[in-house]
Amino acid sequence: MKGPKPRPLADRFWPKVQRGDGCWLWMGYRQKSGHGRIGVAGNRVESTSRVAWQLTYGPIPEGMEVCHKCDNPPCVRPDHLFVGTHADNMADCVAKGRHSATDGRHHNARLNADSVREIRRLRAAGVSGKEVATLFGVAETTVSQVFHRHLWPHIKEQETEA
Repeated sequence: MKGPKPRPLADRFWPKVQRGDGCWLWMGYRQKSGHGRIGVAGNRVESTSRVAWQLTYGPIPEGMEVCHKCDNPPCVRPDHLFVGTHADNMADCVAKGRHSATDGRHHNARLNADSVREIRRLRAAGVSGKEVATLFGVAETTVSQVFHRHLWPHIKEQETEA
């Protein structure tokens, strides 16, 4: 014997949204960061910004993120959201001055602009990723991502004086 049919996601989602002239705030469960979460299927939980996008515009392309134009984590207003890559989201974050780790001042940052340049220089010179990782106290995957500009893409090599 099966239980009652679950309510459609839209019927559970939109009543938990406080609509106004500006941001539409998610009033359900929120993480410490302020981002909302909702159960979507079985035991799966999804971010409320992704759900708002999907309910309004349809599927999100594979590998893409739903980002906030308004920089307000509980906001689920569809026209305050945009779809982009993780790099797009991080570039938006940096451009708006919300990413203090970009200059190494974040309390958890292990790297700064100078160490990023040095990692790239060492790897280009043929030093193994494992050796560089040990030298800087980071994971080997971090070294690879820095070297290939998946992390810290905004850090340019220092210009030499002529």
